[in-house]
This record gives sequence, structure tokens and C-alpha cells, in this order.
Amino acid sequence: MSNVKLRAPVTRRFFERPPDDVAYDLVGSWLVLHDAGQERRALIVETEAYGGSDDPASHAFRGPTKRSAIMFGPAGFLYVYLIYGMHWCMNVVTEPEGTATAVLLRAAELIVPTPEGDEESVALRGPGNLTRGLGITGADNGLDCCGGEGRYLTFHRPRQDTNDSPTRQSKRVGLAREIDRPSRYFLDGHDAVSKLPANPPTKHSRIRKPPG
Repeated sequence: MSNVKLRAPVTRRFFERPPDDVAYDLVGSWLVLHDAGQERRALIVETEAYGGSDDPASHAFRGPTKRSAIMFGPAGFLYVYLIYGMHWCMNVVTEPEGTATAVLLRAAELIVPTPEGDEESVALRGPGNLTRGLGITGADNGLDCCGGEGRYLTFHRPRQDTNDSPTRQSKRVGLAREIDRPSRYFLDGHDAVSKLPANPPTKHSRIRKPPG
């Protein structure tokens, strides 16, 4: 799958939009981790959108803290935090500076080269497995998701539609607050999706600013 022809990386403008728009558009996109000239590719299959002052489940709900300060900065940077004292979660900051919203990357299909020169797919189900599979830790908090030098991320849409399955939405999972908010998006039928809700509605197109 690494031979899938990708478009140029999305620009910061792509992330300067409402989190639900970004979360929906990231499903079916490719994440590329660049590190010292090496690349790791993963197909994003599940995301969740988090608001700011309007979302009690968001880390930004009560304003900036030492942990959530990066959410109040420019879009297109990585927000990494620890849950349960053991799992790292990776998010991409969205909307213009000061708005404080983000998209959590929940699951992906990692492409791994084999010693024989072939490739195999590894299902990274759940945000903790996703960061572990990519080698993302708290040291990556603030990593640029729009290019750079050294260690950085880029996100790409494929040049052709390689996914026949629709993107669906459901309620977010694993939350104690704002549990009915339908801000989880996933690639229907993909093996790496972390949790399948019963009878999820299909996500329909909506008017939004064109991504960059």
C-alpha cells in the first residue's frame, strides 16, 4: 500500500477549520511520520473531534492549562497527552489560534516493510496502540503536522480513491461527559477501527471551507 500515489501534503489551512470537518476529511488520509530521512506511513481510519469552550469533554473547556496550552495556539500542531498514566494520545490542533479545538487520531493501518522486502499491514486499534505503533510520545507534543525538518508529520489525501467503504459517524467513545455528541468518524468495515457502534448513520456531505 505504500505505493499509493499521494497528493502533496495538506497545508495549515486544512487544519484551520472546525474540528468535525477536519476529523471527517482525515479519515482515509495518509499520515506520514518523517524522522531523520526515514518515513512511516499509516492510513487513518478513525478520528474524533473535540471542541473548546462548547465541549465539556475537551481539555480546553475550562480555558488554557499547562497541559492544554498548545490547543490555544496555531492549527496544525500535534497535541500529545497521557491517559491512565500509561497511554499516549495524539491530536492535531484545529481552527485559528485562540479557538482551542482538536482532532484525536483513534486508529490507523500501519504499513510495515518485511525482511523479505514486502509489506505487511498492522492494525493500530485505539489511540494508545496508534501512538505506540508510530513511536509517538510526550516528547512529540508540539510537533509540526505541516512539514519541517528533522522529525515532523505530514498528512496526505490519495491521488485516487482507494477506499470503497463510506466514512460513517457515531457518538464518541470512552467519555463521561458530552457522551451523545456525534463527533466520531471511521472507515466503515475497516479491520483497524477500534469499536463499532450499532447501526451508525452514514456521514453526509456538508458545506465547509475548502481544505488547503
